[in-house]
Amino acid sequence: MPGQIWGWIIALYLFLAGMSAGAYTTAYLSQRLYPHLKVIRWSGYIVAPPLVIIGLVTLMIDAEAGFFHPWRFFFLYIGNPSSIMAIGVYILTLFTPLALYRAVVSLAEIWRDGGEKKWPLGLDRFFARPPEWLRWFVEGRGWIDFLGLVMAVATATYTALLIGNIHAVPFWNNSILPVLFVVSAFSTGIAITLFTATAWDPKVQEHYAPYLALSTSLKGLELFLLFALLYFSWYGDQAAKASTADLLWGRLALPFWILLVVLGLALPLRYELQERKHLLAGHVPALAASVPAGDKRPVDAGSLSPRLFATSQIMHLFAIVGGFVLRYLILLAGHFVYFLPTW
Repeated sequence: MPGQIWGWIIALYLFLAGMSAGAYTTAYLSQRLYPHLKVIRWSGYIVAPPLVIIGLVTLMIDAEAGFFHPWRFFFLYIGNPSSIMAIGVYILTLFTPLALYRAVVSLAEIWRDGGEKKWPLGLDRFFARPPEWLRWFVEGRGWIDFLGLVMAVATATYTALLIGNIHAVPFWNNSILPVLFVVSAFSTGIAITLFTATAWDPKVQEHYAPYLALSTSLKGLELFLLFALLYFSWYGDQAAKASTADLLWGRLALPFWILLVVLGLALPLRYELQERKHLLAGHVPALAASVPAGDKRPVDAGSLSPRLFATSQIMHLFAIVGGFVLRYLILLAGHFVYFLPTW
C-alpha cells in the first residue's frame, strides 16, 4: 500500500546536501586540473556551504525536535553510532566547517585577485592582517581542501544511502538507487557551479568544454540508472512494481515524464552536447564547419557567448530542478510492505 514517511522537506534536504557536495567536488577538480579557471573554482567553493547549511535547517524543521528540544540532537552522536543517521551526522559535522573554511579562503583569493579593494564588514582588513593564529585560515592548505573533497564524496554517498535503509519500501531498498542519487548529486553540483560562474562572468562559457563533457556523461548515466531502477523494480515484488507503475503511467506520471525526464534530463543533455560541439569548434579549427576551406583561423568562441548565455542558464536551472524532482518523486512513489510476526 502507498504511504509517505518523508515529504518535500526531506527531499529538499537530500537534494541540497548532495548538490553542495557536487559543487565542492567540481570546484576541487577545477582547482587541480584547470587552475586558471578561477571563477568556476570560486563559484563552486562559495555556493557549497550555504547549500548544505540550508539543507540542515530544513532537516531541523522537519524533525521539529530540533527547535523544541535541541539537545536531543546530541543523542545522534552517542545513541547508535553505527546507524545511518549517526554516520550522516558525523559526516556533515566535518563537511560543513570544511566547506565554510574553503569559502573563506576563496573570498580571500578573490579580494587579492581584485587588487585588494575595500570590502564591507571589514573583511579587507581581516584578509590583509589576520591574527597570527588565523593566518593559515585565509592562506589555504591543500590537505584541508582534499579532506573537504573526501567529506563531500561521503556526504553525497550518505544522502544516497539514507532512504535505502528503509527495508519496508522495496522501491528504495535496492542497490541502484544510491548510485543514481550520487550521480545526480555530482550532476547538479556541476550545474549550480556553472550557473553561478556564468552569472558572475559570462566569458567563462568559453572554457565550458571539459565540464560539459563530464556533465553530459553524468546525465547519460543518470538516464541509464533511472531506466535500470524502473526495470528491475517492475520485475520485483508487488510493492516495487506498484511504485514503478505510479511513475510510468500512474499518479506521478505527469511530473515524472515532463519535469524529470524531459525538462530535467533530456533537454539539458541535448543542449549540453550541442553547446560542447560549438565550443570545440571554436577552439579546434578542424572541427569548425563555419571555417572556409583553407582558412586556418579559429572561430572566436567568445562570439558564441551572447547566443548561448540565456539558454545555457535556463538549462542549468532545468537540471537543478530535475535533481530535486527526482528525489521528491522517489519519496512519493514508495509503497510499503508490512512485515508480520512469525510467531
